[in-house]
Amino acid sequence: MILNYVIIGNGIAGLSAAKEIRNNDKEGNITIITSEEYLTYYRVKLSHYISKTFDDDELLVNKKSWYEENNIEVLLSKIVEKIDVDKKEVRLDDGKVVAYDKLLLANGSKPFVPPIAGKFKEGVFALRSLRDLKVIKNYFSSCEDITVIGGGLLGLEAAWAIKELGKKVNVVEFFPYLLPRQLDKELSELVSQKLRDNGLNLYFDTAAEEILGESKANGLRFKDNSEIKTDAILFSAGIRPNVDLVRDTAIEFDRGVKVDTYLKTNIEDVYAAGDIAEINGVVLGLWTAANEQGKIAGANITGANKEYKLPEPFTTMTIGDISLFSAGNIKDFNEVLKFDEGDNHFRLFITDNKITGAILLGNLSKMSSVRKAVTSNRDISEYLKDGLSCVEIINRL
Repeated sequence: MILNYVIIGNGIAGLSAAKEIRNNDKEGNITIITSEEYLTYYRVKLSHYISKTFDDDELLVNKKSWYEENNIEVLLSKIVEKIDVDKKEVRLDDGKVVAYDKLLLANGSKPFVPPIAGKFKEGVFALRSLRDLKVIKNYFSSCEDITVIGGGLLGLEAAWAIKELGKKVNVVEFFPYLLPRQLDKELSELVSQKLRDNGLNLYFDTAAEEILGESKANGLRFKDNSEIKTDAILFSAGIRPNVDLVRDTAIEFDRGVKVDTYLKTNIEDVYAAGDIAEINGVVLGLWTAANEQGKIAGANITGANKEYKLPEPFTTMTIGDISLFSAGNIKDFNEVLKFDEGDNHFRLFITDNKITGAILLGNLSKMSSVRKAVTSNRDISEYLKDGLSCVEIINRL
């Protein structure tokens, strides 16, 4: 029996699932439905391309020929209006009905824009798609001052790219310091100073109250009533899963679509992966996680029985001469080992003689071995007993 596999969404979760399905089932019909007008592209690179000229093909994960060779049909610029889990079909905005035997929800997320007065004015953006990128680049070309709201990894990457365009850049962060999930306060202040030295204006421990201007943004007012001039605003304040599609179905959801460790929903033959999926109350919203979830969902859809385990969080960032790697839990620990020399600043966070978190700022050559140590909660009792320093332990991992 030839099965019909339908995947809603063509982000990395949908694509990696399609690849896995085709690896396991050479005959089945695979249809990817997406509201995007482009084949799957590297979404994580979008902020870097704010300052680059590029051809669309540069961002594609696979060229059109790959889909043809693997007999995968992609319906671009199509919106799924309804899922009927009883009839096992999805209805599109053009009236077309697509039947499925197995369905994967991989329709991702949308940017979160906080409830700020004036957020619908001209010149206010959030970057989530290739289309967004093109609109933003065009608008920014006539701006002098641009503000990024959100000092997380993507916000900082975007701010740096905007700076490379020769613009004045403000970064507004709600927390008291940058990257609170990835850095301790000491290293955050060090990174902040480097960014300031490169011309970025940083505003901490504050929130935007109102976007100023008549119909077009020309300034920002903070909660303390202070104001700054800005010609455009880019929100980088996190994501929200696209759950609207399942609201009128029996598919269970909360923040995201609820799945078990096999990425199955509560409905037979319906799976979810990527930013849309909620596992044990967690929505990861990470490219690496979406890629892995897609592979596992694709395998399980074709009859495998693979479990997905929530990974230890890790992040990397390289902007200018700042190279950063952070992994694991850097908030709760028994002790921390430090190394500070020149441009290199390392931290190992220890709990019960095990490495449970780490930060490398500067030289990232030991990133892979440090990440493995954090992921496995490597026991370093012997090293600690021998009085080895932070850098000596890192070199032995």
